[in-house]
Amino acid sequence: MDQTSAPLARQLIDCLREEREVDGVRLLRDALTDTPENDERARLERILGLLLIRCGREVEGTFALERAETRLDTLGLPYPTLESFLQLAGF
Repeated sequence: MDQTSAPLARQLIDCLREEREVDGVRLLRDALTDTPENDERARLERILGLLLIRCGREVEGTFALERAETRLDTLGLPYPTLESFLQLAGF
């Protein structure tokens, strides 16, 4: 993840602090819609998958993880964690 993701990470932190995980999911889905098919999209989709699983939506989250990880493997990139994404915003 790069610093361009920091504002998104800050918004996601606000959602998580206020126990609005569903809003966080919506936030990430909106970001995915605005992101072209590239490495950043794969990273965001992995974060979305992790958040979906955290929200109890295991099946949907697992599919998102599989799509993202396939793309990241193809690109030879590491898998971001939810924690590493939130660290961008100083969480």
